[in-house]
Amino acid sequence: MSKLSVVVPSLNEERYVGSLLSDLGAQTRIPDEVIVVDAGSTDDTVSIARRFPFVTLLEATPPVANGRNVGGRSADGDLIIFLDADVRLPEAFLERFVAEIERRRLDVACPLYRPHGSTLAVEAFHTFFNLTTRVLQSTLPSGAGICVAVRGDVFRGSTGFDPSLKFDDIELIRRLSKGRRFGIVEEKVLVSDRRYRENGFTRTVAQYSLMALFFALGKYAWANHIDYEVGVHENR
Repeated sequence: MSKLSVVVPSLNEERYVGSLLSDLGAQTRIPDEVIVVDAGSTDDTVSIARRFPFVTLLEATPPVANGRNVGGRSADGDLIIFLDADVRLPEAFLERFVAEIERRRLDVACPLYRPHGSTLAVEAFHTFFNLTTRVLQSTLPSGAGICVAVRGDVFRGSTGFDPSLKFDDIELIRRLSKGRRFGIVEEKVLVSDRRYRENGFTRTVAQYSLMALFFALGKYAWANHIDYEVGVHENR
């Protein structure tokens, strides 16, 4: 198997990062390196990350794109998986995800995103999102920085995530997929629904729908004007 690096940007994620790191340590396919890049947390995020001996802790500054870039450029894996700190992983996720990426020889890949412990409405919206990304994967590559995998040499040969964009993840996926193999892998990563709980379901879905329109038009900077703070949460 390829050497696998996992990069986790963090900022005040004390309630979540420990669970993710525990999941990474319990995987049937253990990562070769796990890099947590902290952007100046004022809570116990850093001390929690230090409890895991397999974690390399680095520092960066906001926005999240900077943390992703610091981690990605420090990683020496053949495959780099970027994870948000609030995701949860089934124990065989990495094994199956990486195996499928290698089987299909993908350069950029995203999984399916499934909310855990959420409402039927949120689950239905994510089902629709997953269906859309499946259908459009060959023409309009899409996914989220919640979990995205990039071949190491492809990432290191690029300019990385664009810190001038709120939604640097989708722009990177589209840019790095041009002329390369992109695919949706039928493995589910479990995502937090805290954005819906903080801002309300209707408002959050409306924001995501407007963003999707901008991204379809290739107008990534337009999304900067949406009242949506990436990496900032009210209910920790």
